[in-house]
Amino acid sequence: MVRAELLNALDFLIWLRSGHQVSTRTNLSQSTVSRNSKRCAQEFFVTLVRRHSEWYVEGDSTLLNLERYVHQVSRWHKNKSLRLEAQHWSAPLLCTPTPWGWIAGNFNYLEYDRPLQLLKERIIDAWIASYPDIPNEDDQELTTIRLSKMPLLMVVKEGHPLLELGSQITFDDIAKFPLLPLPTGSFPRIQNVLKDVGLLRNSPDSPAFDWRGRRDIEDLMVGFSTPLTLPMYGDSHTALPLQVPVEVGDALVVAGEWANSPQTRDLVSLLRGRLETLAKSSCGVEVLYDSPLGKSFNDCRSMATVRF
Repeated sequence: MVRAELLNALDFLIWLRSGHQVSTRTNLSQSTVSRNSKRCAQEFFVTLVRRHSEWYVEGDSTLLNLERYVHQVSRWHKNKSLRLEAQHWSAPLLCTPTPWGWIAGNFNYLEYDRPLQLLKERIIDAWIASYPDIPNEDDQELTTIRLSKMPLLMVVKEGHPLLELGSQITFDDIAKFPLLPLPTGSFPRIQNVLKDVGLLRNSPDSPAFDWRGRRDIEDLMVGFSTPLTLPMYGDSHTALPLQVPVEVGDALVVAGEWANSPQTRDLVSLLRGRLETLAKSSCGVEVLYDSPLGKSFNDCRSMATVRF
């Protein structure tokens, strides 16, 4: 069994992306983080490489992943600090202050695949994902606990030409303007819905539209929001009177064996409590509960909802 400080250095670097961020969480110098992560990689005969600002392990990681599982079991059973990641819009709303007993990630992910990979490799312990882009219900490794549901709004700057259309606005009208770009496949289920209503063809880099050189592109951009995140845009933006036909929300994803642990129960209770407070001032937000907690969290038919 490799020493915890070596594996932690490797996995924290993969998770947090930089030695500086690891240093702030572990109180180790960046040089120590670098040295320990390299030594850990050597212990398992793998190589740590950096691609597109992310760290990846190259080589046979079978033994490394088995070791990660052993260390994760130790974290959960011995009440050591656990590792929490979330999509960036969840951080200020649900993860501030950081829940007790958890180490906060950078909370700057704008995709689905990478945090899912970190969770499955046991590098992180829990992930606040964005519904509907969550693991499939038949996933044998992970359990998803839905926390909330709400509409997906489209947002524009005050004075945007689309606002003149009022309640007569259609998706074809919106498709005439640049859409806030999302990396291809970053949120596949959401993007499939956008494609179905014709909103993926108006990306700023779409060949159907030439927005290059347009100084007003930011003023014409159509963005996305939920009732909870709309205030983040400030007073200069407003929601269009047309919603994307998809239900969104927050969901906590953990490895199946930890779904009923005291730490998960406490975290779920805390997150739902924070959502209740937020929902009181946000129209259209529903906090989801399942009863009892130990049953299937993916069976939404058994869920009760609290509406505000």
